[in-house]
Formats: sequence, C-alpha cells, structure tokens
Amino acid sequence: MPNRFLRWMLSGVILSLSAYLGYVVIGHIRNNAPPPPVDSPVFEEADAGMEGFVYRQIKDGIVQWEVVAQKAEVFEAKHEAVLETVKVRLLSRDGEEMMLQAEEGIINTETNDFELRNREELITIELANGYTILTPHIHWIDANQEIRTPNPVTIQGQGIRITGIGLVGFLESEEFTVLDQVHVESIS
Repeated sequence: MPNRFLRWMLSGVILSLSAYLGYVVIGHIRNNAPPPPVDSPVFEEADAGMEGFVYRQIKDGIVQWEVVAQKAEVFEAKHEAVLETVKVRLLSRDGEEMMLQAEEGIINTETNDFELRNREELITIELANGYTILTPHIHWIDANQEIRTPNPVTIQGQGIRITGIGLVGFLESEEFTVLDQVHVESIS
C-alpha cells in the first residue's frame, strides 16, 4: 500500500510540474510573439502614414495657410492626405488670421482644397474681427480662397448671433453669407 500511495503521489507531483511548465512556456511564447498585423484597410492602402503632419500653402514666399495634424495617411494616387486631430491657420494678405480645429480632415494635395469635419462637437472658426463661426463641416476651396459648408452654421460675436443652413465665406474680404433659413438675434 505505501508503494502504491508513493507512486500516486509522485504522479500527482509530475502532473503538477508538467502543468506549471506548460503554463510558463505558453506565457513566454505569448510575451515574445510579434504583434498582430494591423487590420485597418486604410493602413494597407496608404502610401505613407505619419504622426506630426504639417502641410503649408505658400504663395510669393508668404504662408497662405497651414494645416497641422497629429496623424496623417497619404494616398499618392488619390492626391490626398487623411488627417486626425487637425488645426488650421488661414492667413490673409494683411496678416489677419483665422484659426480652425477639427477631429478629422482630408487635403487634396493636387488642388490644395481641404475638408474638415467633427463628429460630435462643432468646428470653431475664430475670426480676427472677434466673430466666431460654428459648424460641423468646412470645405476650403483654395483657388477662390473660399470656405463653404452645406450644414447648419452659427456666427456670433459683438452682441449678435446669426444661425442658418449653409455658408460661403471669402478669406480676403472676410465676407460670409449664410445661405438659407437665416435667423438673427441680439445676445448679451
């Protein structure tokens, strides 16, 4: 009987050691395994991906506008860069500037047009004259130095709030037109 008990006990110890050894080996394999490949189809299609992206439009040696993004994916065949966490600075000839921030954007690297979009918060455009424009989507048309949106828009500042649908604005003249369903109210 003591012999059988000893065998049974030794078998239990061997099984326990084998289980522990298996656990250690599997843990080591998992920790040293290469990371899984990125499943994002965007990364598979992009020609380049980068963090810390800056794109400037320069005319006659003067910066016209600057786009800074935390992340960018560049698609050379489409002539576009897809951006995340974007800041834009638009400069007029007299040095006045407009600032914009958005969650995401796309630049057409051939035409220098770009689009900015927010999913939840509104894009805030701060004008040098003290007015602020709020909208979820902006399209910059570089050839005309023009901002457009088909979406709801609010312009506020200096005791007035203008709301409506759609906007066309020109950087040089700082003239902005709300296109439809225009409402004006006095604010304090």
